[in-house]
Amino acid sequence: MSIPDRRHELLADLLLDAVLTERADENAAEAALRTARRRSRQAGEAARNESRPGRLGPERGLTACERLLDQYGYEPVRETPARLRLRNCPFHPLAARAPDLVCGMNQAFLSGYLDGLEVNGVRAVSAPEPGECCVRLGSGDSESGDETPRGADDETSQGR
Repeated sequence: MSIPDRRHELLADLLLDAVLTERADENAAEAALRTARRRSRQAGEAARNESRPGRLGPERGLTACERLLDQYGYEPVRETPARLRLRNCPFHPLAARAPDLVCGMNQAFLSGYLDGLEVNGVRAVSAPEPGECCVRLGSGDSESGDETPRGADDETSQGR
């Protein structure tokens, strides 16, 4: 029996950064989504600059994402060549206490990483499953679920 990996320090760090950088035109939850997306986009950009993968479509893009997902304890499983299921929520049980906030931050975090890596044709969508992460990564063709949470795109729309 193994204990699932938890990353409460990542969540705490993102929330602290959000509190310290909250703008007058946003609430705390919007600041948290913005922060999660910004920080992970920076991580994705750094990974892209380090590996110089060229053009990333869905299959190669998901392969590039798997290292970060493993590192943070998501336990990714390839369901199809263009879809990853995340068997573990590194923020559980906090996600159970505040699912809108924590799952929204999770989705914004994963969306930002995809953006930073410049992965084409893959989205992080809300797909809650009992005992698993609330987000799934896949091509828009085979996914259902919510779009990026409100507030997560604020910086993207204002320029990088």
